[in-house]
Formats: sequence, structure tokens, C-alpha cells
Amino acid sequence: MKPLHFEAIFDPYDLWSSTVGVFVKKGYYAGVLWGKAAAICLSVFDWLIPGWTRWMTQALSRKYPIVIAHEILRYHEDGACAEFAPGEMLVALRSIDVSAGRMTSCAWGLGFPWMSKNGLYGPDVPFVTHTPYAMEASLTLASHREVERDAMEIFHGTWTFLESLKVMHEGDEGLALSYAPIDEPRMVVNANSYAAFAYALHAVYGKDELRESAKRKCERIVRWVVQQQAKNGSWFYYADKDTGNFIDCFHSCFVVKNLLKVSKLLPDLSDFIRPVADNGWKYIQSELYDKDEGLCRRFAVRAQRDPFRWDLYDQAEYLGLLVDFGQLEEAKSFAERVEMKFRKGEHWYCRIDIFNRRWGKDFLRWGIVPFWYHSARLQNALKVN
Repeated sequence: MKPLHFEAIFDPYDLWSSTVGVFVKKGYYAGVLWGKAAAICLSVFDWLIPGWTRWMTQALSRKYPIVIAHEILRYHEDGACAEFAPGEMLVALRSIDVSAGRMTSCAWGLGFPWMSKNGLYGPDVPFVTHTPYAMEASLTLASHREVERDAMEIFHGTWTFLESLKVMHEGDEGLALSYAPIDEPRMVVNANSYAAFAYALHAVYGKDELRESAKRKCERIVRWVVQQQAKNGSWFYYADKDTGNFIDCFHSCFVVKNLLKVSKLLPDLSDFIRPVADNGWKYIQSELYDKDEGLCRRFAVRAQRDPFRWDLYDQAEYLGLLVDFGQLEEAKSFAERVEMKFRKGEHWYCRIDIFNRRWGKDFLRWGIVPFWYHSARLQNALKVN
């Protein structure tokens, strides 16, 4: 088993979380000429000389909630690791709770400022796309008697965060919530699939008096997510037809993955969810998997261009769905192809550019740790099978 990684690391996006990066992206999304020019220059420097660019912009290495949560989940899949005790893992998970001292809840986010099309998110803003991983990790740790009480306390603390999310749509066709507990201009489909999964976890493992409410909210959010699916099985990132929308691989995988998790937690929703998940999976396989290359394409519908051809995050989430759908032999050969492409010696890379160069050495958050986790799931499934 690979050692668990709880240390500070660099990341593909830490350049854009620096003071310079946030300023440039603000200008870029405002549509001003200098912002666009500066964003192009920074992007080229980041592509060609990522280490030097991070030094020049004083970008910091950080501990990332998704990395720590995935590593705890990977530990559970592999079944044994002497490096960290459950108590130490719990401390690591709690240490990157972005709501600590600010909200009467537990929640996780990026941990750095992020300028997006939806506006500026501060470093202490929790996300519904991140928190469910920590929820799963806390439930995993709760299986260890010595930390069960503290781990469940963390899990139960996420309810306040979920209830703080803004209602962006409510009607007969369902319920849609915000990405974070702040006002946002656009509804994000994959974020709502995470919200549905988070409420499903509370419907099963939450406090008794909250379970029925959690189940009802989960059902309504699922209904909205299903309504956003096109006939061909695809989901756009945003639930609108405005400029800048796109369809990519790993966000599409997120939606299918979360629907499958909800179906497993709440079997009475399975008949409604499963045909939708199957349709989404067929779309991913037909439109985002490149049979000639044996890898997943990044986009089916693009919003912008960059110099990268392949992304490990796409491969990681596709591998996870292969395991979810029981296609284990295909998953095994796929994982081997991905490793040949994205690994060199002891180092992993998160992207491959148009010149077939590996990029993002040991940027663990972006696809590397998720790929390790799904590989561990695959190995576990192969043993069981």
C-alpha cells in the first residue's frame, strides 16, 4: 500500500489562489482586456515553468480536505496501514474544517480563495462538492471504536452546513441548492448531486429526528438533477444555456456516481434513479471515452481552450464508475493504461499536454489521490469477486 499523504502539497490551481492569480482572474471574468492578456500570460508560464511561476507568485502549498478524506477512504479500502492511527486521521480531518470557529457546524472547502464564474469564494467558504467526502471519511473512522463518538460528532455537525445552503429553485420539478452558503448567480448540476448524496447519508446515519427530513430533501434534489438531464444522457455543468457552459468527463461522472450512491443508501429511489444513471453512463462511454486511445476525453462541449489533452481526474472518476457498474476486467486494463501514461517512476502527474508531456508532478489533489482511491476499490472488488 502507498503511504497516506496528509502533508501540504502544491496543486494545479494554487497559482490562481495567490493574490496575483485572484486579481488576474477577477479581471478576466470581468471581460477587460488586461485581465484576458494577463490570464493568458500566467497560463502559459504555468504550463511551461510551473515551479518557477509558483515561486514568483508566492503560491503556497496547502493541505487539502479532498486529499485527506480520500486518503482515509483509501485506508479503509486497503484494510491495513500502520502509518496513522484512526485518532490521527480524525485530527487531520478536523484540522482542515474551514468552518471551525466560524460556524456551529462542520464543513470543508478548498481552503484557498477562488475566483470563478460564480464570483469570489473566500478561503473559509465550505462547498457541498467537498463536504460529502469528509462525511464519508468520518463515517469510515466511526467504525473504529476508539474514535467512534468523535467521528460521529463531526458527521452530525455537517447538518447545519447543509441547511445553510441557499435555495435557488423550488417547485414541482424539485429542489436546487447553492454550491456554497452564499448568493450565487447560476445553479450547478453536479453540486446538487453532491447535496442529494449528503442528505441521503443523513437519512441513513443522521440523528433520528432529522432522518425523515433529510430523505425528503434528498428526493426533491434528485428529482431536480434528473430533470436537468438531456435525452442523450448528458448534463451541462450549469443548469442553463448561458455563455460559458460546458460538458466534461469528471463532472459528468460525479453526477452518475452520486446518483448511484443515493440509490444504494435509499433503495426505494432505485427504480427512479437507475435508468437515469444508466443513461448518463452510456453517454460518458460513447461521447467521452476515446476507444482508440483507451482514455477519457476532457470535454464533450468546451467553453474554453488550454494546452492539455488528457486529465487524470477524468480517468480517476471513469475508473470509479467502471467499478460501480461491475465492469472489473475492463477497469483493470483501463487502470493499467492510465498508470503507464500518468506515472513516471515513483512520481505521478495530473495532466498530459498537446506535446504528450506529463505535467503537474505530484499535484495530488487533482486526480492523483482520487485515482489511488478508486484503484484501491478496484483491487478490493477483484479480491471479493
